[in-house]
Amino acid sequence: MKTKNIFSLLIILSLLITACVKDEIFQGPPVLSNLTMTPQIPTENETVQISVKAVDMNGLKKVSLFYSISGGGFVEAPMTGSEDIYTAQIPGQTSNVTVNYYIMAENTSGQKAYQPAGAPQTTAAYTVGAPLIVMNEIYSRGTVEEPDWIEIYNGSDMAVNISNFAIYDNGGQSGSKPKLKIPDGTIIPAKGFYVVVTDVGGDSGFGLSSGGEEVWLENASGNIIDNVQFPAMENNQSYGRNPDGSQNWELLNTITKGQPNSSALPDPIVLLNEIFSRGTVEDPDWIEVYNTGNTEVNIEGWLIYDSGGNTEAKPKKAFPAGSIIPAKGFLVIVVDDADASGFGLSSNGEEVWLEKPNGTIADQVTFPALAETESYGRFPDGSASWQVLPTVTKGAANSNVAPEEGRIVMNEIYSRGTVEEPDWIEIFNDGNTEKDISGWLIYDSGGNGGTKPKKAFPAGSIIPAKGFLVIVVDDADPSGFGLSSNGEEVWLEMPDGSMSDNIAFPAMTETQSFGRKPDGSANWQLLDVITKGSSNGSK
Repeated sequence: MKTKNIFSLLIILSLLITACVKDEIFQGPPVLSNLTMTPQIPTENETVQISVKAVDMNGLKKVSLFYSISGGGFVEAPMTGSEDIYTAQIPGQTSNVTVNYYIMAENTSGQKAYQPAGAPQTTAAYTVGAPLIVMNEIYSRGTVEEPDWIEIYNGSDMAVNISNFAIYDNGGQSGSKPKLKIPDGTIIPAKGFYVVVTDVGGDSGFGLSSGGEEVWLENASGNIIDNVQFPAMENNQSYGRNPDGSQNWELLNTITKGQPNSSALPDPIVLLNEIFSRGTVEDPDWIEVYNTGNTEVNIEGWLIYDSGGNTEAKPKKAFPAGSIIPAKGFLVIVVDDADASGFGLSSNGEEVWLEKPNGTIADQVTFPALAETESYGRFPDGSASWQVLPTVTKGAANSNVAPEEGRIVMNEIYSRGTVEEPDWIEIFNDGNTEKDISGWLIYDSGGNGGTKPKKAFPAGSIIPAKGFLVIVVDDADPSGFGLSSNGEEVWLEMPDGSMSDNIAFPAMTETQSFGRKPDGSANWQLLDVITKGSSNGSK
């Protein structure tokens, strides 16, 4: 009897220790990365937007921007978030004013993280009207003959003296070793480059980790003007901004030490891919462009226009900062907006152009008159074949198949459930008659991989015509599955094994869901108003 009691006690103690270890493993401060400033060179009285990526598996209590004008006290500005990206603005200032700033994120456990690391003692900074001096290319796979180096770029139209600027990694940032200083008399020509060999030995020299790490650049006044977290790279790669001086970093398969990074990359092939000319106030006219390449492309500064821009009767519309197209991916630009460059697409058809920043025409097409349910696009995507498409596929692969009548599809997903309100998925009946989906299956990667049962819709699962049905997926049944708050893929399957729908949803906040808008359409988006069991709306 005593042996049995001792054995039971050992089991209980083991479970308690495991639970404590688990709690210990998953407790930690928020993770901050991708600190960016837009514009990179603020002019007088120009508002500056600061953004940062903030994630915490237990939930964020707040993310705040702190900024100081000309050495004054720090002002706190709450940051608002969407898909883990938080932003806030710093008011415009007069020329030559220096602004210091940093980010603080606090999670629900009260733990805090700062960006840049070392804040609030160490801050990022900019001076209004100052030239753009940034790190531009990093090489971490150095040898004795060719040590690690960092390239600095002058994005301004004048030569800049960078004497006594400092560059360093964690050792210099933490104060455990001196920062590597730029020698006196170092001048970077306008739009020019300067290479700093970092692995020089001595107290201030530092090798760059081949597994990736963070590095900082500060000006002669000791203000951080740039920092970047670079990834692991192969022997024949560097990590650089493309275009030079932009906020877009990527691995470069051709090392361009002291030269423009653009020379490392083939001219990207980006094409017009789909045109929608029957816009409304809620969904204005748009044009989709497609990246045919195998690496992402930044088309910031490219131009798109119709006859008004072609004849210079009005400005050509420019793609804004951050216009990144993934490899084999899509980017949609709304053309019928209130900007001076905005243009509505004629419902009777017209010609449109896509132009590179150097004035070269990348693509052009004359599209025909379209019905309200049609678009005009390449099929397959990026091919030479243009055709009227019966299904509008904004930001997704083009289809020349008319939408099915009476489709049953997933329509809204909620992944931030609680014990009282578990994760759920809403199903929509696009048909004009009610549908019985008893025995249909819904599942995530566990069901798809066969590691657990697929969840079946119970008997009596009737969806009215143009109606909704919600299924709670995170239940105690062996087929139950929680939806990842970081996003994952889910599937909807008919009883005969045919796939009815599947979607990869992104991370969302506690106040968001991810849904089709309008209901049943191909357009998925994050919804700031959760509409469980009812219409997602048309606006």
